Amino acid sequence: MEDSGNGSSYGSPAPSELETLQKQHVEKTVKIKELKKQIEALKLRVEKSKMTTTTEKTPAAKKRTAEERREAFKNLSEKYNSLSKEYNALLSERSREHKPT
Repeated sequence: MEDSGNGSSYGSPAPSELETLQKQHVEKTVKIKELKKQIEALKLRVEKSKMTTTTEKTPAAKKRTAEERREAFKNLSEKYNSLSKEYNALLSERSREHKPT
């Protein structure tokens, strides 16, 4: 048998390709963690917003209309849904990359 001289066997990625894949994996993992933190923060804001609308008694709170509260809640919900979709897409992509072939 002849050795091709490059030290890699069939089916194994080259070292630079492996480094690239590892770097991509780390970047995606970091992004997933960031999205998870943002999702949790938004959940807390939504819950706080729900509680605040029912418990606030200050004059400033009384001035806020129901329409403004609904709009703020809608915006938070849309942002949460967007972050959640992005997070789930990254998790799905990462799990596809780690499936054995």
